[in-house]
Amino acid sequence: MRVERRSGNGANPTIVLVHGSGHTAQVWGDVQERLGHGSLAVDLPGRADRRADIADVRLDDAAASLATDVESATEGPLVLVGHSAGGIVLPALAGRLGARVAHLVFVAGLSAKDGATVMATVRPDAADLLSTRLTEMRAEFAGCMLHPDPSIDGVRAIDAKTAAPLDSLNYMEQVVSWAGVAASLPRTFVRCVRDRIQPPELQAMLIANCGATAVIDLESGHTPAVAVPAELAEILDDVAERWPAPSGRANIDQ
Repeated sequence: MRVERRSGNGANPTIVLVHGSGHTAQVWGDVQERLGHGSLAVDLPGRADRRADIADVRLDDAAASLATDVESATEGPLVLVGHSAGGIVLPALAGRLGARVAHLVFVAGLSAKDGATVMATVRPDAADLLSTRLTEMRAEFAGCMLHPDPSIDGVRAIDAKTAAPLDSLNYMEQVVSWAGVAASLPRTFVRCVRDRIQPPELQAMLIANCGATAVIDLESGHTPAVAVPAELAEILDDVAERWPAPSGRANIDQ
């Protein structure tokens, strides 16, 4: 599923919105209504009409699916936005979209340095335990999707509360690659100062992992797209205004 609002005209950046675990593209609706720039909210595989086993979506497959949506619906420069676990997908997506990408925005975005996993950053002390739990959940919820489209046969539905930890752990255990992403590509981290899921020390590690060139504090809990959509939209519009086009960066590894 793709949710488009005021699609970009090829000169101004289109803001591409990638949701986090336990969500679909619909979570961005209130933000999109307030954006001045064109926007595209995309569904990760395993939900809506993106048929996949939500318990076992591979990072490269997710990036490929999103890149296809973006390339078919937009033209010109792009600002890629990832919320929470959606941030894990941004490097692979940016690598596929190449020179079109003007900026990356991590909204409480999970991230890891090249060749590492988020799980090692978030809970290095419990990596084995979390991996075991993920294996158990994959067996229990094999073949499940979050809010599957009625036209899709042969899948089981999973509720958002159950899907969220499964969805998140699945991405968190996978190795992140920044291949094809220019080291000079600007990156902003939106730090949610009332986030109970990501304490300040964790957010500091995530800021370092994504190589943020700017940090913006936002008075919000973990999901500002729901809690403070107007404030988040203002931040994203400002980013799109300040970085209107890529600057011919070479594709190099971080």
